Amino acid sequence: MGNGSGSQKQKVVRDEKRFVGRARELMILEQWFENDEAPMTILSVTGMGGIGKSSLLSEMLSIAREQGATAIWMDGRACGTTPSMFMDYFSSTLALELGLLNSQGAHLLSLLKSMPREKRLVIAVDNYEELALLESWFMEVFIAKLHLSGILIILASRSELSAAWRTHPRLYQHLVQLRLQHFTADEITEYIATAGSLKPSMAGIITRMTDGHPLGLALAVEAADQERNLPHAEWAELSHMISARLLLELSTPRLHPMVEVLTLLETANQELLSTVLNVPVKQEEYHMLRRMSFIRSAPDGLALHDMARVHLMRDFRQREPHRMQSMRIRIAELLKPLHEQACALGKRQIARKMLLLCQESMLQFRKYADVSRDSLFSPLEPMKQADLPSLHRLLEQWCEYSVEPWQAVNYGPFLDELALRYPEGIVIKRDMKGETIAMFITVLVHREISDLLLKYFPNEMKECFTPEELQNDPDESDTHFALMAAARDDVPGYTREELVGYMVLDRLSLLGDGARAILVATNPHLKLFLRSIGFQMRRTSTRACDRYEDHADVLELDLRSGQFGAWVMSLLHPDLPASAIRPQTTDSNNKVWSEQEVRKMLGHLRSPGELQKYADRITGVRDGIQLQLYILDLLEGRIHGVSPQDQKLLHAAYWAHAGNPTAAAQVCSMSRATFYRHIRTALIRLARIL
Repeated sequence: MGNGSGSQKQKVVRDEKRFVGRARELMILEQWFENDEAPMTILSVTGMGGIGKSSLLSEMLSIAREQGATAIWMDGRACGTTPSMFMDYFSSTLALELGLLNSQGAHLLSLLKSMPREKRLVIAVDNYEELALLESWFMEVFIAKLHLSGILIILASRSELSAAWRTHPRLYQHLVQLRLQHFTADEITEYIATAGSLKPSMAGIITRMTDGHPLGLALAVEAADQERNLPHAEWAELSHMISARLLLELSTPRLHPMVEVLTLLETANQELLSTVLNVPVKQEEYHMLRRMSFIRSAPDGLALHDMARVHLMRDFRQREPHRMQSMRIRIAELLKPLHEQACALGKRQIARKMLLLCQESMLQFRKYADVSRDSLFSPLEPMKQADLPSLHRLLEQWCEYSVEPWQAVNYGPFLDELALRYPEGIVIKRDMKGETIAMFITVLVHREISDLLLKYFPNEMKECFTPEELQNDPDESDTHFALMAAARDDVPGYTREELVGYMVLDRLSLLGDGARAILVATNPHLKLFLRSIGFQMRRTSTRACDRYEDHADVLELDLRSGQFGAWVMSLLHPDLPASAIRPQTTDSNNKVWSEQEVRKMLGHLRSPGELQKYADRITGVRDGIQLQLYILDLLEGRIHGVSPQDQKLLHAAYWAHAGNPTAAAQVCSMSRATFYRHIRTALIRLARIL
């Protein structure tokens, strides 16, 4: 389903869905394919919820494939929030499209560079606003990896792209903005005509009532087509009044359980629906679901439209909260082993589903963040330069109750410089009038931003990061440093704690598997809230970050080492405390094995005498010699548990070429930077095995 502008009509049925309009937008796509030069083009598709952005992207990709192009669909909600996570998702999606499932990301990028210009590549990113934390990297690094011709990038988001795109010295000339509008009267008439034989009187009512909103129009036509006896008020002005009752009325009772699963899971294919419901979902039923106007086809199954999902979620929660929570836990238990066994792309998709399941479980300690009520505000969005005055007012209020006066002097200049250099680090929440009422600041830590952080917050940086971590390459960065969540306390109907809660959940839902969040906190209510959802706390080494009588602590949620599933389950199961989840593993004496300790132990692998002090930490090992033999058995594959790649890495680094990382990296056919990154992951896995 779509919406268009221009006189030329487009009417296509794909996947049993009507597609009407979008003549101007599709003409731009057609002209790009007809252009022999095919310069890199970036299409920004924007518009309100239900306006048809996802439908247009789907249509464009279908046309691109018919033209012989390589066309991939990426969901910004599943891409991850670090460059490495995004690149894994991109590489996996591209490999799937090209049929090169075992190819490495670097090989795929070099393949793209060498592709002839005639072989076009179309990259569509739906829900692009979810990549706000990566916008600077996406513009400066990712796009630079692509060829300057034969590439079309389509970015779909509710709000317009940030000003950084329009003022960028290189990219502004490649940018084409497409803001989608409601249907015109002619397009409404054409859409209704494709539905079949509706009574003229009904067609007139629908035309007047739906205001040309594509999703509202589709629901109204479907209700009329099925001769549902619904009061006109139920679907009048559907761009504002879509109801759960209407959505459930449009689907037959036997489809309701499947709709409930989609409400909780966001996307699911036929197999997953059958597994969750514990009954086979017939092909006929799956096709009936797919034909519903508020359900769309996604790369990994079927998905509810976001607006429909919000209404159905509220309805489910009010009707049967206990059954809803039981279903959440059952789904999470089914997804957890799938997540652990999945490839990188599969992990990302499953992680997103699991995070959605546990969002509402973060309800404790509401004196800092309260998420017990539904938000009627717009989603978080990137800041604009015009927002700076209101952000400074928010900041001044936040400083009054969050930091001491001598600490507050740094925040104003920091906000100005961050807004200039890395505006994607600042997201805001607006009220129904569009006024800024809250902001959240978090930055991805790497060498290009560390100078800014050290300039304004040297004490916090020393408490949270090693010098090596501050010099990470942007592509390898995996840690988000949270600076503040600031909100007004004079918003009618909402407390400051509720506004902060909405922002915290929104940012946490972006983390996913493979990332870390860290901050310095003095607020005791914030510490209780974060510890209740799995953050680990440690005392700061100095008192430089304290606020009056409140001691500062470092809080960290590390999801980089395989603990994501356990973290989600701890939030869903009230009898499993989140604080019990640790990123390290323990030995037979219940002592924690850290990555650093495993590194030190392996450093003594050639000296059994030095290994003696570690021997009693391994079950069945009596002395250093036995420990040496045991580790070598693991690294040489005589004892199962360590993957072949980790065996090769660790054996080269700590035995065959101990003390010579250059030689070890060469044996593993890696650069030293890549070698060090993989070694760290291998050490974490070995700690879990021990």
